[in-house]
Amino acid sequence: MDARLTTISRLVSFISIVCFLLPFWATAQAVNEGQILSRLNDIIRDKTAAYDLQINKLDTLIANANALRADAAENAVLAYKLLLASKQGEYEPVKAFAQSVVQVATRQQDYRSQGFALRALLAYQAEISPGDTLSTKQQLMALLSRRLSDSDKASVLYDVGLADSKTGNVMSALDFLDQAQQAFWQLANYQNWRDVIEIQIALLMDMQWYSKALAKSKQLVDFLQSQSGNMPFTLTDNMLSVMAAESRWDEIEAVAMRMLEAGVEANNMQAQFNAGFWLLHVNLQRQQMDLVTRWMIKLDDWLAEFPQLTPRTLFTLDKITYLIETGELTAAIQLQNGITVSTLQSENDAYLTIRQHLLNQVALSVAQNDINGTTQAYEALLNWIDEERNRVLSLTMEQISDDFASLQQSSQREIASLSQSLAMQKESVGREATFNNMLIGIVCLLTLIIAGLGYFYVRLKNQKQSSRRRRRSS
Repeated sequence: MDARLTTISRLVSFISIVCFLLPFWATAQAVNEGQILSRLNDIIRDKTAAYDLQINKLDTLIANANALRADAAENAVLAYKLLLASKQGEYEPVKAFAQSVVQVATRQQDYRSQGFALRALLAYQAEISPGDTLSTKQQLMALLSRRLSDSDKASVLYDVGLADSKTGNVMSALDFLDQAQQAFWQLANYQNWRDVIEIQIALLMDMQWYSKALAKSKQLVDFLQSQSGNMPFTLTDNMLSVMAAESRWDEIEAVAMRMLEAGVEANNMQAQFNAGFWLLHVNLQRQQMDLVTRWMIKLDDWLAEFPQLTPRTLFTLDKITYLIETGELTAAIQLQNGITVSTLQSENDAYLTIRQHLLNQVALSVAQNDINGTTQAYEALLNWIDEERNRVLSLTMEQISDDFASLQQSSQREIASLSQSLAMQKESVGREATFNNMLIGIVCLLTLIIAGLGYFYVRLKNQKQSSRRRRRSS
């Protein structure tokens, strides 16, 4: 008997101790999960760490979360790891895990992790399977109405625009990137704001919308100059390239002169060389050959004195034009033979360089009195102009087709939703009418019952009164 009491006493004590320690164990686990998420936030905020270092830290957090069986924390860390991998073009882990991470995050209502995984998936689809991006985009757009930080929302807009630019959906890309630009500006995230504008400029140049590209370029240059007080030479050089596509020679001359002066003050030879080149280019377009000769000599001297200078390809093409104009055909032919359209297509200012190259080919054939060569050169120039026109038109028509398809799908969804609403409303009205009819019937029935009861009550009362009168009379 004593042994049983001792065993029961020990069991009760053990259960009491477990019940006492259980809240502390749960709290400790919650603290550990909180620490994992806190470290994840530190990794997300650190934009300067190397990719490999970030991945190692994330793998450590995943191992810790797995040991704790903290599924929510593990899924959150994995979601960000997939996003980092997609930024590096490593799509195998994205392909393997993104969908499952999205499902877990959706079930746990972890909207940030859901956004990370969907952004990684969208980047993968834009590169590997462009036809699958629509569904992922729609899921990301739905997230914008959820509890996401403004920074995450801006990043969603940026990644959607970037994916659209890779899949050729240029108009949609420009729209999303414009929204992202405004969002990053409001967040004072000027680095991402700058990245967005540079992508927009490249897209606008590709669509040959040079005036819009120039407006973006001016916006970027003016902002950076106002921030630092110094002219951003590389961006100014790129802006001059956009101006050249618009044939704004007076503006190019004014900006190039300011750039030359700023380059002298900063002792920046590359800036001085680039400014001198644009002044050469302007004078060549104006056929002011005396000034062209002076600048050509000056630029060649700078190249000989400062080997680190890197002239753009357009400088070589302008030199060919100059040699043709001055009758030095042998030197011009030698330079011209070293350039092909295929090599120029990778240039940032491909439109300018290819056009100049084909014009030089025509001029060389004319200078050599080569009738067949001139005909072929003109045909090559006209064919390229037609190809460019058709390419831009094709992009525009594809965009219109995509927009129409999206509008049609949206309209179909709205019609289906409206039909469903009407059906539900009709069913509701029908139920209400049925209820009203039943209520009226019940009221009528009750009225009849009350009337009947009243009738029988009055009749019974009259009978009683008649009976009393008879008794009295008798």
